[in-house]
This record gives sequence, structure tokens and C-alpha cells, in this order.
Amino acid sequence: MKIFKKMYWFLKALAANIWYDFPSKKIIVVGVTGTDGKTTTTTMIYHMLTSLGEKVSYISTVKAVVAGKTYDLGFHVTTPSAFFIQKQIKRAVDNGDKYVVLEVTSHGLDQLRVWGCTFKVGAITNITKEHLDYHKNIKEYGNTKLKLLNSSEIAVVNADNPTHYLFRNSIKNKSLWFCSIQKKADFTLSDLKVHGLNSEIDGFQAENMVLAYAVLCVLGFDEKKAARSLNSFKNVRGRLDYFEKNNKRFLIDFAHTPNSFKRLFEYVEKNYTYRHIVHVFGCAGKRDAIKRPVMGRYSAQECNTIILTEEDYRTENIETIFNDIEKGIRKEKKHEKGKNYFCIPDRLEAIRHAIQTATSEDIILLTGKAHEQSLARGNKEYHWDEYEAVDKALSKNTHAISSAGHAV
Repeated sequence: MKIFKKMYWFLKALAANIWYDFPSKKIIVVGVTGTDGKTTTTTMIYHMLTSLGEKVSYISTVKAVVAGKTYDLGFHVTTPSAFFIQKQIKRAVDNGDKYVVLEVTSHGLDQLRVWGCTFKVGAITNITKEHLDYHKNIKEYGNTKLKLLNSSEIAVVNADNPTHYLFRNSIKNKSLWFCSIQKKADFTLSDLKVHGLNSEIDGFQAENMVLAYAVLCVLGFDEKKAARSLNSFKNVRGRLDYFEKNNKRFLIDFAHTPNSFKRLFEYVEKNYTYRHIVHVFGCAGKRDAIKRPVMGRYSAQECNTIILTEEDYRTENIETIFNDIEKGIRKEKKHEKGKNYFCIPDRLEAIRHAIQTATSEDIILLTGKAHEQSLARGNKEYHWDEYEAVDKALSKNTHAISSAGHAV
């Protein structure tokens, strides 16, 4: 069955390239892949190039900016279809753009959605356990990611990747560059600071910045100009997005993997002063279930109050998802159900409960939805906006958004 799917994907990608006359051969294409951080890194590279006066388009899983026009891609998307990608690259070429930056997912690589793209630079943020419902194991998942590096003219790798040692020998690209925030490498955080980065960063945000900086350097840009262009970068919506409203403190992030949980908690601990963390999250239905107890345990280790809720349960029983997450929570033996951890299926009600629970000294951490514009319930997509939900939960007029929502 897989061979027939591959043939279909190949023919579709081939047709898209022929229809649009292989547009990637007429523009410099940069691809960014990885488990976590690829959206932010893609956006950083776009920001840096535009800050340096270059004409650039980019396509991420959040949105696309092509030839000056913005497209919202806020549903449950990975890399868009081959026809969408080739069409947008063609529009960038026709607009006279010099660069296009693509966020490339493992699904996009495996299903040949970026087949035919001529990548000047391929960069990878990290490889951790994810999408194992689709890929057989982490080795297959990682090798799928590495297809981008091996098909690019130049490859840039984050050497701080915790599973880096598993895949290094699988990288066949002869023009291979490494970056790191703490190790000896071709490009380091120290280089970035020496050349003009004036913001204090650490952790995974620093890794994203060093990777973006390395990409510009291998493209031939001046190191000082590349470093300084990051000083004006603002976080992507739904990524480490901290704000205060009605005497409550919120941080919204797309974290939805064990690794992103771990690193998010490290970031919060280093960057904020707080009394307690109130964490609202869930796990996607019909997706990799192995990660659920791990995420539950990580949350239990760092958070004082946990509120489990919906996060695109699809056709899976939400109680099954909760039970899987709770296995990890119970291992820490710090939380008692109904006292400091709760299961509230309706996400709006869960956010409302978090607001009622938290004091002005606490941080309410909302993870998993971030920029996405819908919730998958059963076989339908319902309108959802995490920021709008916060406003509704804070408002006295809380009936304005129902738990059922409306189909989109």
C-alpha cells in the first residue's frame, strides 16, 4: 500500500513542478526542519533577511508571507501540499524575491511535498521522539528529517541536539556546518554575542537564534550584520508568548512534545519570578500515545496545579487520553486529583478554572494550541482561538463562546 502512496505523492509533486516550471531553480531556497523550534527558526531567518534589505518570502506551518501577501495557515497543518508550495515559490520568483524560506516537516519530506525543491541550505533544529504514530521508530523519523540535509547544497546542524549522536553518521552532505550554544562548533552563542547580539537569551531560544545566525553566515552574509539583525526579532505568536491581563499572568506556547515541555519549564524557571505554575494542557487524539505519560510526569515535576483538557481528541475517547497522561502524573506522587490536578474536557472551562485558581503571583501556562485556529472534536473542526478564549474566560460574559463552538 505504501508503494502506491509514494507513487501518487511523486506524481503529484512532479506535476506541480512541471506546471510551475521548477521555480525553486530560479531562487535561493532555505529549508528548516526538526522536532521543536522549526517555526521560530524559519521566522527568524525570514526576519533577518528582510532586516538586511533582501526580498524574501517564507512558508511556515503558522503562516506564509509570499510576494508581500500573508496567508493564515493556523489549522492542523504540516508542510502544505506540493501544488501550494510550488505555486508560492513561483509567485516569489515572479515578485523578484531572492530568497524563500520553508519550514519542512517529516510528513512533508516523507510524502514528497517538497520534492523538486532545490535547497541551497538545509538546517535542522533537533530530533526528539515525536510522530511515532506515523513513523515506525525514532530512527526512521530521524532519517526522514535528514533527507533535507542530504539533498541540500549546504547543511547546518544544531550540535546541541540530544539525539545528535544517533544521526551524525547518517548525514552525507559534504558541506556540513555545526552550531552550538555551549560546545565548540563552527558557529556559537559566543560568536553571536561578540558580533552584536544584545539580548540575554539561553536555552532553546538561544539554539534557534544560533541556528538562524549560522544559516545567514553560510549564505555569505556579514557576521556582524547577521547578529545585529536578531536584536529586533519578536517572538512568533503562540511561541513563548507572555502577557498580563486582569491581574493574571499568562504564557502561551505550542509545546506539545516531552522535549518541548522540558525546555519550556527550564525557560520559565530562568526568566520569570512566580509563586506557582498552573498548567493547562492535553494531548492529541489518534496520535503518538507513548509521549502522554512522559508529558504528564514532566508537568507534575514542575507545576503546582495541572488541568488536563482537550487538545484535538478527534475520534479517540478523551478519558483514554486523560488516563494515559495521568499515569505520568501519578508517578511523581505530588498531585491529588480534585485538589491540585483536574480533568476538565472543555478547554474554555479549563482555562476559566485556571484563572479562578491562580493568584496574581502565579503563571498560567497554556500549551498545545497556541496559534492554531480550530479544535478537532470527533470528525469536525471547531473554531478555536487560544487568546480569544483567555479573553472570554476573563470576561463576565463567559457564555459568549460555547463549549461546542461552531464547525469550520
